[in-house]
Amino acid sequence: MVELLYGTRAATTVGINAPDFAPSKQADVVLPDVEIHYCLFEIPMAVAQARLPTGLHPSVPAMLGITVWRCHAGPLGPFALAYLGIACRTGIKPRHFIHGAFCDKAEVSDWLRTRYGLNCHAAKVHTLEGYDRIHSRVEVAGCAVLDLVTDQAQPLAGRGAMVKYSPILNVVRIGEDTALVQMETSFDFKRVLRGRPHTAIFDAAALGDDSISPHTPVSGTFSIAEVNLHAPRFKLDVALPAEQGGAKKL
Repeated sequence: MVELLYGTRAATTVGINAPDFAPSKQADVVLPDVEIHYCLFEIPMAVAQARLPTGLHPSVPAMLGITVWRCHAGPLGPFALAYLGIACRTGIKPRHFIHGAFCDKAEVSDWLRTRYGLNCHAAKVHTLEGYDRIHSRVEVAGCAVLDLVTDQAQPLAGRGAMVKYSPILNVVRIGEDTALVQMETSFDFKRVLRGRPHTAIFDAAALGDDSISPHTPVSGTFSIAEVNLHAPRFKLDVALPAEQGGAKKL
């Protein structure tokens, strides 16, 4: 018998401060040459299950994903964005359930909240590629809450020069209902590095959930890619798994 693992978090505790969301068919937005620092760390399975709602499956092993974007130009102007989430699945599809997000530009924060339900806190977000490491940092009200480094990085070439970024899930309110909305993105990679990540600073409470912190490092990547932001297409029930009918088109 195959045992399926589910989140154990009660639906009533999800989305207490979720933003209101109204689906709309908006044109794609293309961001050129975005620098993306993406790191995965193992976390205890019990922690992941306790923080995921019952409509989601935890990944095996349980993972925490940390992602930092630095966008230099494009329709939204220059901005930097960071978000953290627990790796999970809707049915068999890999996703990340977001529990913390930060952006350094208020107009972009408002746009992401309206379009995808991504609720960002104001912060100074920084990413820099050095000769020996990729360094990202998030500061809130002048205090560092995240210091993330990937070192020992090696370039990837050929067909393997890409990174699998699982779409992120944001908690929203649609009318009287709480739901998860998927942020739809696609990527055209121009350069990819892979190395070993570690955190010098990780303020779990300030980053969205004091029960979640990185344990064993798995992978750190840095890429430069054209990012295509598509209109959201799906909503997910927080309590009912996708394979039982919990996924619906917007």
